[in-house]
Formats: sequence, structure tokens, C-alpha cells
Amino acid sequence: MLYDIFTSGTVISPYYYNCIGTSSYTVSKPIIGLVYLSIGLFSQFLYILVLYNILRSKQLFSLPCYKIMFFLGIPDIFSLIFCADFAGFYSIFGLHPCYSIKFTFTTGCLVFGSWHMSCMYVLLLAFNRVCELISPNKCAFMFRTKCLKTLIFLPVPYFIYFAFFTKPTFFNSSVSAFLLNPMSEATKNFPSEYYTVEAYVFNNFFVMIFIGCCYLVICCYLLTESWKIQMKQTSTLVKRVTYQCLTVCTCHFVGCFLYVYIQYFWIPEFLSIVCHLAWIGNHSKFDSNSPFQINR
Repeated sequence: MLYDIFTSGTVISPYYYNCIGTSSYTVSKPIIGLVYLSIGLFSQFLYILVLYNILRSKQLFSLPCYKIMFFLGIPDIFSLIFCADFAGFYSIFGLHPCYSIKFTFTTGCLVFGSWHMSCMYVLLLAFNRVCELISPNKCAFMFRTKCLKTLIFLPVPYFIYFAFFTKPTFFNSSVSAFLLNPMSEATKNFPSEYYTVEAYVFNNFFVMIFIGCCYLVICCYLLTESWKIQMKQTSTLVKRVTYQCLTVCTCHFVGCFLYVYIQYFWIPEFLSIVCHLAWIGNHSKFDSNSPFQINR
């Protein structure tokens, strides 16, 4: 945990992160690495353009949903640097976490914190969408200036906790995904419980449930309103939102569930690649849709 840097000056536990006897190199996987790296760089480029346009537009930035989206973009871009760019680089050259354990330890703490920070912004954005869709007048007080500032600030201590006070995660190019265990010769047979972060497990399952419920409510509401208006034709809005909901939920379900699962159980490498692509996908989704509204 990064907190150790500011207290004892020691970053690495010599027991849990022991790299003695471990090769700095593993199997090189250039194709997988290029896929991770390409998706990451492309997503970051588009994301920066989107955030720039949101910030430049006073009209957009004044809307709560766009303001939340803007701040969501910060940990998303930050996470992509590690989970896409660095992961791609490590895969291409076949680098083991022990190649530079201090570097991978530090970046592992940062990406762990930014993932959880992003999760909280995603929950906040989903809650905002449901409120503005179902009951905009009654929920308006929660997204006024002072209250909104408080809500937007909440993910910051969440980041600090996971980055500074919990165990880090390490990208392992052998499985093409992040693991809490660095999988060195000294630690690869350690019980998974040694590296368990209970708050991480809770976060992932809570995100799955909350996101699923929010988007189910959105889809059901829009479908109901669409039938009231058009009866036999599903509107373009409903189709677009439904596809978006399916994409968001799929990425979160696959990424959140499998990333907890692989910390404890073996899975085929292609599933760990799917798992990691889902994580990258969670940070690569940027949405420029305005708040959902149905004209009655």
C-alpha cells in the first residue's frame, strides 16, 4: 500500500511480494499487447476530445449528468494508462511484475484506486439518470450546486482508501490480466486469502447489482412510455438506450465478476483476456447523450 511510502519509507513487503528467484521475463504476447495498447490509446484520444468539448460548452457543463461524466472521465483516462497502455507494453515484451516490482507495486496501487473511483462515479451517473428520468422535480435538490459538489467529491476519498490503504494489483502477462498475487516463484503457491481485499469484492458485486437495477428501471420506463406514445413501434430512443444499457451492463458484469473470480480460481486464458477487455471497456465508454426525457 502506498501509505507505507509516507510512514516507514518501505513500499514492498519482503514476504508477500518476494521476487527472489523469479525471472523478470515471461512469454511475450505481442498480438494481445497490441490489442490492449491500441484500444487504450484510441479510447484516450476520443475521451480527451469528449471531455474538452464538455468543458468548453457552458451549457453542457451546467447540466449535472455532463458534469458527472466529465469527472468520471478523469479516473477513466488515468485507468486506461495502466490497464491498457502499460498492460499492452508488458504483454508485448513479456515482462513479469518482478521486472520492476517497485514500479508495478506503485502503479498497481494507483490503478486499483482509480478503478474504484471510476466505479463510484458510474454509480452516481446511473443514479442521476434514473432520478432525472423517473422523478426530475423531486430529485432536483440532490443535484443542485452545493449538493452536487459534495457528491462529485465523494469518489476522491474512495480513491485514496484503495490506492493508499489496500493491497495493489499486478498485471501478469502470463494470464493477460491483473492479479492481486504477483505470482513470483516465492508467492505463486500462497493461498488466495493472503491477498484478499474484502472491500474490492464488495465493491464489484455492489456495482453489478446497482448498475443492473438502474438500467433495468431505465429500459422498463422508456419501453412503457414508448408504448403509450406509439403503441406498436419501438422508438429510436428506446432502441438506442437499450443497446447502451446492454453494453454497459455486460462490460460491468463480465469485468466485475470475472476479475473477482480469477483471484481465487483458474480460468482459461481466453476468458482472462475477455475479462481484461471488459475492464478496458468499462473505462472506454463515453456517452454524449443528453438526459433521457420522454415527451408526454
